[in-house]
Amino acid sequence: MKKIIIILISIPTFLFSQNGPQAICIANPVCLGDPVPFADWSMPDPTTNSPIVTWNWEYNGSTISTQQNTNYLFTQCGTHDVLLTVTDADGIQDDTTINVEVFCPPIAAFISDIACLGDPTSFVDVSTPGDGTPPLNSGSSWMYIFGDAVPPNAVNPSCTTVFNNAGANQVMFIIGELQWNGLYCIDTLIQDVQVDSCFNSIENLYYNTERKIIKKIDLLGKSKKTNSNNLSIIIYEDGVIEKKIIIE
Repeated sequence: MKKIIIILISIPTFLFSQNGPQAICIANPVCLGDPVPFADWSMPDPTTNSPIVTWNWEYNGSTISTQQNTNYLFTQCGTHDVLLTVTDADGIQDDTTINVEVFCPPIAAFISDIACLGDPTSFVDVSTPGDGTPPLNSGSSWMYIFGDAVPPNAVNPSCTTVFNNAGANQVMFIIGELQWNGLYCIDTLIQDVQVDSCFNSIENLYYNTERKIIKKIDLLGKSKKTNSNNLSIIIYEDGVIEKKIIIE
């Protein structure tokens, strides 16, 4: 009598299963106002090598693109989650979520004093950092562009310059706040800076009354009554500003 030996061989099922594609994407942080570029680095199933045929990018539950690589402009700064779902030719899907940071830009601002023509005008940076907590991040940059002045520009947060013309002088102020990834978020301010002609004289109270006076202030910028004596700065209706010593 012949004996029949049956040998049962157990074969792991994973050898025949398809893992499907692997969704991978990258995105670099940006400053608010710049679109975030999303790059697809997804890998096909190494067993079947079935190509990836569709991509779906979602933000806040809505599709923002079906392209392999795309970009998106966020309207708020902060950290945002974007979901990428890929599907291969066999209909197998995989997804991944990427966190992308959008930096809040700083708000450029400076204060300056009213100087007489020929005297230095002082500037002090009072900008607000992107996160709202002073000071600006270490490594940040400043640029003042004064125009017709000496010097014509400066790169320090506090500085001085001498304007060559009295009246309103336009100043451009550019700040760049350095972020942790080496990116600079930039803000630009254009503001007029007043320079006095500062005509000095000694007069009695019966000085020229043809030009209308609209304001009188002292050296600290505090308003004085129009009939006050010993005033420092007089502002006329036609825009002329004079520094006068008045005696009775």
